[in-house]
Amino acid sequence: MAKIVIVDDDPQVISYEADFFKSIQENNEIAVYKTRPSNSRELIQRVKDCHTIVVTKATTQITNSVIENSPNLRHIAVYGPALDHIDVDSANRNKIKVTSIPDILTNSVAEHTISLIMSLNKRIPELDRRIRGNEWPSIEVELLEGKTLGIIGSGAIGEKVARMGLNLGMKIIISPMLRIDKVRTLSFEEFAKVSDINFLLENSDVVSIHTRVVENTKYLIDTEQFSLMKSSAILVNTARGRLVNEEALYNSLIGGKISGAALDVFEKEPINENNKLKSLQNVIMTSHNAANSGESIKESINTLAKNITSNL
Repeated sequence: MAKIVIVDDDPQVISYEADFFKSIQENNEIAVYKTRPSNSRELIQRVKDCHTIVVTKATTQITNSVIENSPNLRHIAVYGPALDHIDVDSANRNKIKVTSIPDILTNSVAEHTISLIMSLNKRIPELDRRIRGNEWPSIEVELLEGKTLGIIGSGAIGEKVARMGLNLGMKIIISPMLRIDKVRTLSFEEFAKVSDINFLLENSDVVSIHTRVVENTKYLIDTEQFSLMKSSAILVNTARGRLVNEEALYNSLIGGKISGAALDVFEKEPINENNKLKSLQNVIMTSHNAANSGESIKESINTLAKNITSNL
């Protein structure tokens, strides 16, 4: 009998899926925590004696300390595509299998990104809010057609957003953050300008982040980077909250360095009640919900179950 621990199902996704439990519970012990661990000590206690850790949230860090203090651990199953919150090197050293769910979330996150861009550009939340306040406002907005969309990151989601922007008539700049092969670079050059990040920031009307946290990229966007952007530009982040310095973002917004931001991810999740970004009318916030289309959730859970059962 193997012990399987779902360490952080908050908000709950897996806990509601009866079919998921049917597929993995035979001859196995399953423990589900419907809160996120507050620190590594609590996390280590949760995964004590387990064979498989199921990680559903990118805020849960499976560090070397967690791995070294889990002698029975043989599999880390990640619900999602990225592994930047997992110490993969430590897992490899300890002969622990790490699995993820690549590509399934691409369309869902890309659609959410474009929705945020359009909502901010067309000032839809403001119009809705003012109508509910018994106004009938007339607000001048701009077309996205002809504007420049800068994509930071060259993965599947970034490419999908770029192509969707292209279909809206936008010009595209892509700045790869990780090493990519020449064939992939050539495919981008068919429809986009490939540049360094500084050129992208200086020339984009919309900057959208689609890379993961790797060494030397914490606060990829900080005060210096905001100073390069157009004062009319907007920032969209559906990747990782830790890539953007929220304090610098807030100061740039109130100081007119950029015109708006749309965020699905934050440095701390859930965000604090006193997060200053909540007070700004030119900020749209969603609760790390970009991947939560019904189709993506169903396919992801099926893949997660297969990953677990095939590594028992």
